Amino acid sequence: MWFVGTGRSNGAAHIHGVAARLRRVQREADECEAALVGLERAHADIQRRVEETEAELEELRRRRIDAYERFWTTREQRDRARHVSRRLRRRLQRLHRRLRPFDGCVGD
Repeated sequence: MWFVGTGRSNGAAHIHGVAARLRRVQREADECEAALVGLERAHADIQRRVEETEAELEELRRRRIDAYERFWTTREQRDRARHVSRRLRRRLQRLHRRLRPFDGCVGD
């Protein structure tokens, strides 16, 4: 008969095959979704650590600049103090030279 044929059983098999493929693809999509949740969590953790590290790096750079500034300020103060010390020492030597000739007269 025309309504009983190989086409009908083939149609059911085809539907069964499509349904099986749909289940496999859906399972694969669910597995990917679960993997994405884990990857998003890992990405968020890495992003947080990157931001913390960048903040720490910024703080270290600021401290380095401050230390460099203190170094040069201290060096300038040292150089200024050496310069003043050298000038005062020369002035003192000049005063000693000027007073020495009169040392003999004071005791006479």
